[in-house]
Amino acid sequence: METPKPDPVAEIDKIIAGVLPRRVILRSLLLFQSLTGPELRRDLSWGMEKYDEIGEKLFRDQAYWQLKDSFDQGINGVSDALLYFNLKQLEISGLIIRERSEEEYKSKIARINPRKIQHVRQYFRDIVPLACITGFTEEEDKWQLTRLYQKLRLTKLLNNQTVEDGKCYTIVPEGLKSKISGGIPKEAIIEISRKNLNYFEITKILREKIEDLLQPHEVIINITTGSRFFTIALTQLAFEYDLKMFYLDANEKIVWLKD
Repeated sequence: METPKPDPVAEIDKIIAGVLPRRVILRSLLLFQSLTGPELRRDLSWGMEKYDEIGEKLFRDQAYWQLKDSFDQGINGVSDALLYFNLKQLEISGLIIRERSEEEYKSKIARINPRKIQHVRQYFRDIVPLACITGFTEEEDKWQLTRLYQKLRLTKLLNNQTVEDGKCYTIVPEGLKSKISGGIPKEAIIEISRKNLNYFEITKILREKIEDLLQPHEVIINITTGSRFFTIALTQLAFEYDLKMFYLDANEKIVWLKD
């Protein structure tokens, strides 16, 4: 009998364990990406104070947090020990990553683990714009790719949203970009050197693109087109980062393979 997958929201609840500073840290990192210790300390002070004042609903609200810089922010009641103990717990759990800053070696930057962004987003019930990644080869019909772009521009996929303009990316072999037309933005086509058209290099390039897009977007994966290397790599990454995956059937109906 197959063991049921753990509920990621329930797992995050266990990690947070009712500790408000951990919730504030995750809320802040999810919205504002990488933050230094002093930046997190300010956000932690503000978030802990505001939680008692505004309650659960506003605490989860993205728009309210975007206004935080307009409030008077101090660091009252937030010691280094309080901040770094809770950062350490979140780091041990795998929810966040802390690494040395490139600009200032002595300080560390904290960010949500890219493999966990989808789970943290579910926990806070955040809705963000959609981006899409697909593959394409020269053996395939370019009209099929054009139809895919048209479909994604017009179809409401998740949370009543279409894919954000300019955020439908197609990975193609080197030299194919100039041959693709039909209303597809050239900046949305990414070429890979033909010497790198193997599973490992394709996976590396796709991973970098997914992680680049994940913080401000929900990334969805399309495997309608592309070589077998693209399909295998995209499928692996969809499961690794918990991304939704689909293809268009012969009737141009969207079929979700992983949702």
